Amino acid sequence: MPDDKLLITAFPVFSSHSTNVSEDVMKIILGMSPKSLNVEAELLAVDKQGSCLISQKIRDGVKYRGIIHLGLASNRDRINLERVAKNLISMSEPDNSGRRIESEKIETDGPPNLETTAPIHILDEEFEHDDFVEWSTDAGGFVCNETYYRTLYALNQTDNSDTPTIFVHLPPAEFIPAEKQAEIVTKIAESMVLRPTYDVVAALLFDDKGRILACKRPTQDAWAGWWEFPGGKVDEGESYSQALSREIEEEMGVSIEPGDLVESISFDYEDRTVRLQIWNCGIINPDSITLREHDDSRWLSRQELLDVKWLPADLPIIIRWMEEGIPS
Repeated sequence: MPDDKLLITAFPVFSSHSTNVSEDVMKIILGMSPKSLNVEAELLAVDKQGSCLISQKIRDGVKYRGIIHLGLASNRDRINLERVAKNLISMSEPDNSGRRIESEKIETDGPPNLETTAPIHILDEEFEHDDFVEWSTDAGGFVCNETYYRTLYALNQTDNSDTPTIFVHLPPAEFIPAEKQAEIVTKIAESMVLRPTYDVVAALLFDDKGRILACKRPTQDAWAGWWEFPGGKVDEGESYSQALSREIEEEMGVSIEPGDLVESISFDYEDRTVRLQIWNCGIINPDSITLREHDDSRWLSRQELLDVKWLPADLPIIIRWMEEGIPS
């Protein structure tokens, strides 16, 4: 059985920096003692030995509930979730051992890139409206990227590739205070290893022919190609009505007034639970829609409801509407 510990690593001071926010954030999280996460911490040396420490533990049989590597990104002003580790060391300055490599593979036989094993779509949902957090596809060429690649490579080599693992680059504390960064990293950890429950609102929109609107999830989405009602997650502090109005404005550039609640269900996906509410938002002009987040949209009559591939949470509702009729 896998160990139930979540590993969080950080780095000490290196180069000309007087502090390393990753070490500060790790210490704050340890002080918070989030019991649901059962955190184990490791301060890694800023050199080859440090980059190999966790990958060697994995090869020695140590298993983790999840792994979050933290590192300083002195030239960034947001928290960056690194989506990719590159099989390349390319240093612009020496590490703490004096090692400086201009261009060299990390693992001779390894693939050029390894992608995070963290649940991307869950992190998307969690930080969709958070201005402090963004995705990155460039983890650099220093020890941070080296550590990330070695860890992902070792997980693959030992058949532990389902261990959720990510590298998080942190900006200096003058951009985001270390305490705030610790809160966000804790949220990242919870999103990775705890089963989240999301309150989601969706709009039942009609055209003047009585057809309803379905939208196709975008190509880069984990559920790309599947169809859904327009809408999204309820953010903290929002009412259901506020959240739905905001989501429809963001997704389609349309202002709506939610009316009656027509459906309310809970659905268990493999990695999360969705509590879905569907609200009747009346008739809109199809020409007023500008798709900003979806790849396509269709207006469907009752007879056409199953012409598209609905998300699993929506499908039971659609099947019932086929039999009983669409709520009006």
